[in-house]
Formats: sequence, structure tokens, C-alpha cells
Amino acid sequence: MTDEIRSVPRAIRDVAGDWLARRQVHARPEVERAFAAWIDADPRHRIAYKQAERDWQDSRLLADSEVGRTRKLARASFLMRHSTHVAAIGLGALFLLGIGAVGLLQNGPPILIIAPAQATGYETALGEIRTISLADGSQLTLDTATRVRVTLSASERKVSLERGRARFRVTPDGKRPFTVTVPGGTVVARSTLFDVSVERGSPVVAVIEGRVDLTSTSDTAPHPARTLAAGQAADLGNADTPRPTPAGETQWVSGMLALDGGPLGEAVAAINRYNRIQIRLAEPELARLSVTGAFQVRNPDAFAGAVAVTFGLSIDRTKPGVILLRPGP
Repeated sequence: MTDEIRSVPRAIRDVAGDWLARRQVHARPEVERAFAAWIDADPRHRIAYKQAERDWQDSRLLADSEVGRTRKLARASFLMRHSTHVAAIGLGALFLLGIGAVGLLQNGPPILIIAPAQATGYETALGEIRTISLADGSQLTLDTATRVRVTLSASERKVSLERGRARFRVTPDGKRPFTVTVPGGTVVARSTLFDVSVERGSPVVAVIEGRVDLTSTSDTAPHPARTLAAGQAADLGNADTPRPTPAGETQWVSGMLALDGGPLGEAVAAINRYNRIQIRLAEPELARLSVTGAFQVRNPDAFAGAVAVTFGLSIDRTKPGVILLRPGP
């Protein structure tokens, strides 16, 4: 590893690996636009991404080498990353060796690979958004402070969303539907793109592409399955009355909070979910102010500054870890 890449923080290298995996699996215009914005935001982003590309290319060369062919090395059918215990595509590549596994890393953490028939846990830290590609070709994007358990076997594809929010891009499989279990019900899909949130109250499902079937088990007897179509969102316990999904609610995977006249109180709560520094409103009536714009969720100072300028508020930073917005200059 060169001195140049060593100077880049691990968090940036991890994100670079996520971008490489995302662009390989889903090279769509919106993905490329978001990637271009990220790569230009910091010179270190370009350094980390080029290193991730070199690591992946090295893995391909090894698989095709004499050693790789002799030992029957083949690239694994999934790419996993965890900043503490699962290897990153940006830090190396995963290979299957016979029925076991071997990882090629450059000063990276140890690999943890669990057989597809076993449940595998993934968890994101505060402020982290991570994309994971599964063995069946499906993809999960986990929001901040989210935890899931994934079970893939010959008979089932199941994800248990224990907390937080996740996006599911489901690869078609004629034999195995894709099931997401949440407290109080299940979501079943076959080939679609949808979000599920268990952040507060009843789980919320928002369908971006395709269709999903919702089944609530919150009562003694399960309700019949209800179908939710693209552009619709619903609480799991009230799937009979779906509502249109606001475009801003699906932008979280890019690390942005898009608001179109939403209440300031809800916007503050959304920003606070990603940061240790918390924004507070000194007066209850401030929560009802309408906010429009796009904001980086990991930058509470910029958000508070923009709100203060827009509504003529003052910023109080006297209390550590708190940004207090007050009426008046």
C-alpha cells in the first residue's frame, strides 16, 4: 500500500469500495451522476477509488493466473464490506477456494465469510450508509444505525430488519421469493426495488419499482396480503390505504435529505439520526416552519446555518454537542 493511499482515512476507502461495487452492479445514469459528485468533492476520494479499482483488477488477474487455475480460485458471488470485521472490496477481493474461502487484503481487517445457508448479520454505525451485494445478486443498502440478518439457502431468501431502514433491490428468482420480516409483518417481493423502515411506530414500506405483497401479523390472526405498487407507500398495519411516495423520501441512499415544504421539526429529527452533534429548537413553534432544499445529512452545521439564514434565527453553540436554533438574530 502506497503512502498516498495510507494517508486516506479508512472511512473514505470503505465508501470508495461501495461505489465500485455499486457501479459494477447498477451502472445507471443517476448512479453515475451521484458518483461524479462524490469523486469531485475531495481529492482523497479519487485516490481511494483508484486503489479500489487496482485491488479489484489484481483479484481478477489472480483468478486467471496459473495459481488461480491450479487451486480452482473463482471470484465469490457476493461482495461484502464491514468497517470492522467484513472485508471490503476496496481493501481486497473475496474468493472461494474449494468449499472454503481465502481473502486477499492489503493491511485490511480479517475476512468473515459465512456459508449461504446460515444467517449473516450486518450493522451500520451512526452516520453510515452501506451497500451490500448478496450471493443471489440482490442488493441491500443500509441506512444509519441499521441492523439486519440475512438468510440465503436453496429454499429461501429472507432478511430480518431488526432496526433502522434499508433499501432492497431484488434479483428475480423463479423458485424463491424474497421475504423481509419486520416487527408485526412481512414484505414479499420477486423482482423489485423498495424501502422498508422500522425507525418509529408501524413499519413503513415504499415501493420504487415493481410490486410487493404486505402481510400484517400484528393482530391475533394475520391479515390477507395486500399489494403495493411502484410509487406507493404504506404503514404495514394499514396497507389498505397506500399513499404516494414523496420523491424526497427515496433520496436517503445518496446521503442527502431532500425537502419540499416539510416541517422543520421532522427535518431536524432526520438530520439528528446521522450525527452525534444534535440540533435542537428553542421554541416549539419553530418545528412548524416549512423547509425546502437539499442538505447533506452528515453536516448538521451546514443545515443549521442554512435554516438560520432562511428564517432569521440565531445559533447557540454554548452547550457541547448541541446546535440550538433560537428565534431572532
